[in-house]
Amino acid sequence: MSEQIVVSVICNSFNHGKYIKDTLEGFVTQKTNFPFEVLVHDDASTDNTADIIREYEAKYPELIKPIYQTVNQYSQKIGINKTYQVPRIKGKYVAICEGDDYWTDPMKLQKQVDFMEANPDCTMCGCSVAWLNMETNTMSHTKCSTSEDREITLEEIILEKKGRPMQTASFLVLADIYKDKEGWVLKFPVGDVVLLLKSAIQGKVYMLADEMAVYRNLAPGSWTAKMKNDTANKIATYDKFIVGWESFNEGTGLKYNDLVTKRIKMVKYLKAKKTCDWKTIRSEELREIYSERTFKQRMADMVQCKMPKLYDKIMNLIHN
Repeated sequence: MSEQIVVSVICNSFNHGKYIKDTLEGFVTQKTNFPFEVLVHDDASTDNTADIIREYEAKYPELIKPIYQTVNQYSQKIGINKTYQVPRIKGKYVAICEGDDYWTDPMKLQKQVDFMEANPDCTMCGCSVAWLNMETNTMSHTKCSTSEDREITLEEIILEKKGRPMQTASFLVLADIYKDKEGWVLKFPVGDVVLLLKSAIQGKVYMLADEMAVYRNLAPGSWTAKMKNDTANKIATYDKFIVGWESFNEGTGLKYNDLVTKRIKMVKYLKAKKTCDWKTIRSEELREIYSERTFKQRMADMVQCKMPKLYDKIMNLIHN
């Protein structure tokens, strides 16, 4: 009788031919004292992504378990995780790594499972992650890191004052939490926020100091790259986040109302900046958010709203 799978790794890919080998290598080099599986879903890639996955499937048939789509499911508005990945999960835990990210520590899964087994109140365990900016080809080791193992609080997750506290490529979460795809969960435009929220309200979320993964930021074709220069989509996403936060607030019986209300105001502030709506930024509703900005940030916000062409020119000079 085969041993019970402990971790199911979820890897979704689409046109990741330039990156998927690094991703798969990060999986097959993991050293664990427990069995795990890698559930790869290729969404009808038009490059060589599927060919590379097939090479690894042939070499590691007991580990790499792919689905190869012939018709792109995302374009058909089919929920890939809910429809194809969740039904295949066998593990107690789920780890996540998209096809353009990769793991750098062969002990990643072992360290995280050991931590969660030793801390039964832990519902999610992440780690420090390096950020590779694909536009500038620069690596940051401080953007999403911690100097010591620590708990990530629900307040950090909701307010994200310093950005997303943990990156998805670091996640190891209880499978039962990952499998839940109902209610307010469906209202958010992205899944990493949902997993952090669900984990934090059902237990404790911890982040290990060890840097064990790399996140490719602004990779060509990625969600972040598409969002960067698509103003209409960006604005629509802000609206979806507002709906998501309102649904979360209602679904949790207003238990975290103060935090969620502030988060909604933060999203409205970001939307107002994107639409150059200075009147909304200076409104009574957003006064708290504006007042918490530094003088430099407030000046930048004003230039962005009142002189958008000048602002864009300055930003281009800074980034180029």
